[in-house]
This record gives sequence, structure tokens and C-alpha cells, in this order.
Amino acid sequence: MFKIGYLNLDNPIAIISTESDGFPDPASLASLNGSAGLIMLGRFNLDQVTPSEIKRALDRHRTRSALGFSTSGGELEDLAEMAEMAAQEERLMEVELPRQDGIIDLVREIKNSGATLSVRARPDAVEDLRSLARKLKEAGADLLHLDLRGLGPEAPKVVKRISDGGAPPLMVRYDVGDFQGARELLSMGADMISLSDEADPEFVAWLADTLKRFHDLVGWYNAPKHICSGGDLRGIAFCCPPVKNCPLLGALKKINVSPKEFVDRKLALTRGTPLEPGEGTCFGSLAWCCKITKPCFMRDAVLERQGISPDEYMRLKKKLAEDLLKA
Repeated sequence: MFKIGYLNLDNPIAIISTESDGFPDPASLASLNGSAGLIMLGRFNLDQVTPSEIKRALDRHRTRSALGFSTSGGELEDLAEMAEMAAQEERLMEVELPRQDGIIDLVREIKNSGATLSVRARPDAVEDLRSLARKLKEAGADLLHLDLRGLGPEAPKVVKRISDGGAPPLMVRYDVGDFQGARELLSMGADMISLSDEADPEFVAWLADTLKRFHDLVGWYNAPKHICSGGDLRGIAFCCPPVKNCPLLGALKKINVSPKEFVDRKLALTRGTPLEPGEGTCFGSLAWCCKITKPCFMRDAVLERQGISPDEYMRLKKKLAEDLLKA
């Protein structure tokens, strides 16, 4: 369902260990094993424990979920050793800010080992997280783990702002309590949601399964809202041609693309693809049509005529969004 580096995740839910010493009892995670897509152990303070101790702790956990670990502190040689271990065992390695001095060089060093890397941060601990996120992406970070607990209704807005600024895939730590809360974060640019290991195992299993079934049905589990409904930049895949004053114009300014360039690029990217036809739709091509969850008999008539299923249509729109947003 979701691939991050060498990890293939069954669903976009991560469970984060809350043990202060970083050494949870495997039994404490047994009820969550396999239901979450990822289980993260830690935080392991490398100023207090050795890489070999962390390796032994990780080896105690036999999970059906992907496994990762979070670190803080430590010298460069310790972090490099952990990165090599993560790459060999195909585990996710996470480093924690506010280690900002030299963080970009550190990311490059860890990525040179082949490890899949996450960087964890809180917006209030970083002066310009949007700018830092863009630099982390350029340096090769695979994931940015945002801790947004306590932000309330502001959390989706933060996700959108960081996502639109150019960032690695986003994992968001938030106290999600239902499917709609998860969808709100995912539709603003989050790729994963992380929950505490104190979360109700039945809720975790239900939410993970619901997101999987939603993805199977729709084809794009974290599809954005439309731009005109406040969605993030990925929503330009669903936009009409800019023939009137609308929020699309502001979105195009963010990516430094003129309205004409947008039209030309969208038509070029869909030429020869299943999204090119669209006789009978508003603008004569599926390239300009809205997301599948918005009712439209004209779009649906073309999809049926062309033999395109709803989930395939959304996968094509996801690819279009990615291509449109490439630098």
C-alpha cells in the first residue's frame, strides 16, 4: 500500500513506543503486532546506550509489521553504526531534532549507508521547519515525522504548509480518534499517521483495515481535497483550466508556473494516456476532471465508456499530480 525506502507497509499507521528508556517489553506490543504498518521502538539515547544494546533490543521483537527505531544524541560514529545496522536489517532509522547543526550533513552520511531514514521534529522546536523540510528532502531523507500533538484544528494546516513547501513523505504524530480525523490529515498531505503504543489495539486494527479498504475502493488513500476546497498542491491534478479567478492561480504561483504553462503541461502529461479522452465532460478531457468521490455523471460516463475503473482513475490522477509537481 505504501513504500518508504526499502520498507513495504501494509497500511499507513505507525505505532510509536512510549517507553522512556527505549526498551519496551515485546509482550507490550504483541496486541499491535501486524495490525499497524510500522512499529517504532525508542527513543534510544545514544549518549546512554550503545549501538549493540539497541541491536539486541530490536532483535527481541519479531513483528509482522515493519520495524524501526528512533534515536537521540550520539556521536557521528555511533549514528553511522546504527545506520549500517538499519540498512542490513532493512529497518527504519529515525533521528530526532532539535539536532539542527549539521543535520543535513548527517542525513547525507546516513543515506550513504543505504539506510531508510526518518527525521522527527516538532514545529515549535525549529525556527523554519518548512525550509528545513525542503532541505531534508534534497539531502535524501525518506520521511519527516512531525509531532503535532496538542495543536488541535491547526494540525491539518501545518501539514498542508509543510507539504506544499516541498518535503519528504510526512508521518504525523497526532491523537487521531476516528476515520474522519485520519482522513483530514491524509488529505492535507500526510502519508502516514503515528499513534502511541497505548492506543486501543482494536481501534488501531480497525483504522488500519478501514484505510486499506478505502484505498482498495478509491485507489489513492491520501488523495487531496480539491484546491478550491483548501487542499494541498497535489490537488492541481483535479483542477479545471484556469479560465477564471480561482484558488488555482494562487497554487500555481507557489510552484512558479503560469496558467498557460499549467495547461500545456497537463495536456502534454495526459496525451496518449487513459486520461486524454473525455468527450462530453466540461473541458473535453479527463485531465481536467475532479476526484472520484465528487459525484459527476459526465466524468463517470466517460470512465464507463473507456473501461476505466474508479480506483484506476485515481491512480492515474496520483501519477499526474506527482509529474505536475516535479521540479
